Amino acid sequence: MSTDRSFLKNSFITFTRQVSNIVIGMLLLSVLGKYLGDEGFGNYTILTLFPTVLLTFLTLGVNTSTIYFVSRKEVDLNTVFNNNIIIGTLLSIISILVGLIAVMFFSEQLFKDAPIGLVYLSLLSVPFLFLREYFQTVFQGLQDFKAFNTLMVQNQLSILSFAVLFVIVLDLGLRGALSAFILGNAITVVTMIWKLIRHHQVSFRWNSFSWEYFRKSVNYGLKAHVSNFASFLNYRTVVFILSYFTTGSAVGRYSAAMNLGERLSIFAVSFSSVLYPKISSTNSEADRNRITSIVSRNVFLITILMAATVFFMTDFIVFTIFNEGYVETPLLLKIMLPGFALLAVEKVLSNDIAGRGRPELNMWLSIYNVIFNVILNLFMVPKFGVTGAAVSTTITYFFSFILKIVIFKRLTGESYSNFLLIKKSDFLIYKTLLQKIRAR
Repeated sequence: MSTDRSFLKNSFITFTRQVSNIVIGMLLLSVLGKYLGDEGFGNYTILTLFPTVLLTFLTLGVNTSTIYFVSRKEVDLNTVFNNNIIIGTLLSIISILVGLIAVMFFSEQLFKDAPIGLVYLSLLSVPFLFLREYFQTVFQGLQDFKAFNTLMVQNQLSILSFAVLFVIVLDLGLRGALSAFILGNAITVVTMIWKLIRHHQVSFRWNSFSWEYFRKSVNYGLKAHVSNFASFLNYRTVVFILSYFTTGSAVGRYSAAMNLGERLSIFAVSFSSVLYPKISSTNSEADRNRITSIVSRNVFLITILMAATVFFMTDFIVFTIFNEGYVETPLLLKIMLPGFALLAVEKVLSNDIAGRGRPELNMWLSIYNVIFNVILNLFMVPKFGVTGAAVSTTITYFFSFILKIVIFKRLTGESYSNFLLIKKSDFLIYKTLLQKIRAR
């Protein structure tokens, strides 16, 4: 029971920090959406998505394997710290070179409406994105969720602060928004390094690089890496397809709906961040099944209730955060809400499967999803525009959810009702949490 209490405590801490993250994220969306307009916001989405795609494509799964090996205490922390700095730096250089080639040869297809100078500027964020990703997973592996969540809030707050300064005060427009993104991530990386050195007594030495750990981390991580990259493409390829077939304004309106809808995954993100290292470090199959089933069914219920609430408040939410120029965004959000609710549960199950050392199951499903999603969008977007993209997104999430719960059932032997339908015993968990909150 003590491990359950620890899990719930870490999940609750993560949830409260995620709520703060969402509030800050909404403020950032409001600043960018209102001051850049739908076309400017669409270009901002493309400019920040480009380096993020490079990051996701070339991490080699080192971020995922970091959580796995650190949580199992199979590798010295200082070795992980040194390896992640060196690998992250080298891969970021390679990513920038790949990015430069992409801009030189495919700029008209990928960045039709975005200023080319800002596309080059966006590549400056790549080293900070790599190091941020590699260091935040160290805190996850250590199960130091207080530091992990504080750093994630700081990242959003830093970007927001710079956005207010550059976009509102100095009126630098899209260039200011992109600069805020770069500087916000840079500050987060510096803080992460400082916390690891001060609180975990790590130190950097070039000659401390471990080839043995590098091989282990890549061998494990590549399976998860292909899955993560395919999942990322599944969620983001539509932005590039929209950019090619439509306008920057359409991308902006779709991105606004996507960003708002993804906030529904707050519970899934909170529990999944804690679940992955927890499952990785737990040897009992029964405990693994029990913990994930509790998390999955409660996330499912809460996310459905949140989605229903948002559905009836869509117009108010969209026009409050953005403005009336985002005319299609409320409809797009309503179309995608069911998909986002299913996606929340899928994230929980995916982290459980990866934590059991079976990331290849997620990998094959993710590959199928991205192929299915791209084909569907290439058919729907030219005919129905941004509405077709929203419908394609929900259809993809639905089939992905069905396949994921089948995989999880066969892997664990758990019944569908056990990890999808709420039980009376779950209300005792809520009662305990409320009592603790009142006591504080």
